[in-house]
Amino acid sequence: MPRPHRSFSRRVLISQLALVIVILALVTGVFAWMGARTVTEVTETKALATARTLAIDPDVRAAATQASAEHADEPDEQLVTSMLKITDDLRDRSGITFAVITDDRGIRLTHPDRSKIGHKVSTSPDEALAGRENVSHESGTLGETVRAKVPIYSSEDGKTVVGEVSVGIFASVLDADVRRELILLGTVAVLALALGGVISVMLGRRLRRETLGVGPEELAEMARDQGAVLHGLDDGVLGFDTNGKLTLSNSNAKELLGSATDNAAAAVPVGKGAAASANDVDRAKGTADANDEAASAREIDDAPIDVPDEVTALMADAPADGALRRRITINDRILLATAVRVQRDGVSVGGVVTLRDETQMLTMARQLESVTAMARALRTQRHEFANRLHTVLGLVDTGATDEAHTYLSSLLGTGPITTPVEDIDLISDPYLRAVLEAKGTTAAEAGVSLAVTPDSLAVGAVRDPEAVTLILGNLIDNAVRAAVAGHRYAEDGGRVEVQVLSSGTELHAVVTDTGDGIDDDVAGKIFDEGFSTSTAASAPDFGIGLTTGTGTGDGHGLGIGLALSRRVAEKGGGAVWLIDGHDPELGGASFGMRLPDALEEFQQDEER
Repeated sequence: MPRPHRSFSRRVLISQLALVIVILALVTGVFAWMGARTVTEVTETKALATARTLAIDPDVRAAATQASAEHADEPDEQLVTSMLKITDDLRDRSGITFAVITDDRGIRLTHPDRSKIGHKVSTSPDEALAGRENVSHESGTLGETVRAKVPIYSSEDGKTVVGEVSVGIFASVLDADVRRELILLGTVAVLALALGGVISVMLGRRLRRETLGVGPEELAEMARDQGAVLHGLDDGVLGFDTNGKLTLSNSNAKELLGSATDNAAAAVPVGKGAAASANDVDRAKGTADANDEAASAREIDDAPIDVPDEVTALMADAPADGALRRRITINDRILLATAVRVQRDGVSVGGVVTLRDETQMLTMARQLESVTAMARALRTQRHEFANRLHTVLGLVDTGATDEAHTYLSSLLGTGPITTPVEDIDLISDPYLRAVLEAKGTTAAEAGVSLAVTPDSLAVGAVRDPEAVTLILGNLIDNAVRAAVAGHRYAEDGGRVEVQVLSSGTELHAVVTDTGDGIDDDVAGKIFDEGFSTSTAASAPDFGIGLTTGTGTGDGHGLGIGLALSRRVAEKGGGAVWLIDGHDPELGGASFGMRLPDALEEFQQDEER
């Protein structure tokens, strides 16, 4: 769509000025016609009123009655003198041009030009002599005038017309009055045009400021582009005005900030041993209720978005230049929020917050870390296995077959290659063994011993290895870090114990460490994204865990690990919770995990 060469504000200014000029021209023309008509009517009315006044004067009636009765060729000089005195005095006082009095034949008894007295008037007196008043614009001996002619009735009977009074006003006087009216009206029109021009310029500038110089064509194009962009983005977009009020959003933002279906089942924790305590059950139920209450506070679909305080604070803290990024947790999602202030021509027009769901990405990162840890453990075992093969090969090459036979027998007696996880033989599922062996290897590198508790018992194959390895691996990672941080000045590196139990298709686990534990005042915050439970020196980064913002090695609550673990567990109807901030046996924190439908139903072979 081609755009006009002139700016929108200039086009509006020209249109407004054209409209003002047309309106003023119409109004001026109408008022000029009305003014001229009014002046003409006033002049005619003045002439007629003067003529009437003169016609009813007793002396004038008596003189006209006498002159009409005598019908002399020359009017009586004394009578003419008295009438001239009356008409001259009236002309001087009223501002008329002339006042002519005639008898019933139309013979002048008075006239400004004395030589015209005794002669018949130059314009027809028939209307007045017939008893009818009339006003006309005629040309006579004195020029073009507005004339009012009124009959004079006899002073004797008051019914007989004995003459006429003709009062005239020069047309030039009328034209001068009209010109004065037109000049005044023109002056007002020019002032109105100037005022309209000034106001139009001010409105144009105001319009340019309000629209930031963008024309209607560009606004329409921007509206189309905005709709296409907002609905074409995978990210959520929130637009705010300069006052921080939400002005626009797309459907993805509503989905990311809206309430999710409450999938979280009531958390039934497993205690240190075979069952959980009643206090643990109450604590889990309270957490689930809190989650339900928070989730019910928001609405999605077509309802207005309830902007969380985290987003509002992010927009308020955004710098004038550049972007501000933070990870926030909304319901069961971990979002990367980016706030940017928007300016146009140096004027702030608000800000934009984009929301990106990083839950899936972080979940995949955790799973990749578990796979990486397993690969490291396998490389370590491969190295140990290669060393043993080299030993056997050396004994064979040197002919020490008896020694080689003895060495291989000893290896067969000790079973598979040793793993740093105590009592790993209690775990039969390959996925659980793999994650425990991998975490045991990395924990051993950090000086922490990882052990499976003797009362562990898990039967059945793991059905969802991704969720199991992510949650259990993260709990072990945090426990190892806490153990390292709690024993950084001691000779031993600490200890982490893992209890694994199965109940049908449900998988239960408890992870306990010998770290500093978690105090009650922060126990309710450790599952918040970005929260760190300690400001102590970071534990060595030995390749496990994913942290954000607050640094690494702060024990439990390393940033997003616990929040992500709880989210993944609750998505499958399970739970992750804090059993005890200070375990009575190991001293550190104890975390529980429950995953329903994580195991295949165990079926024991029937005896034949």
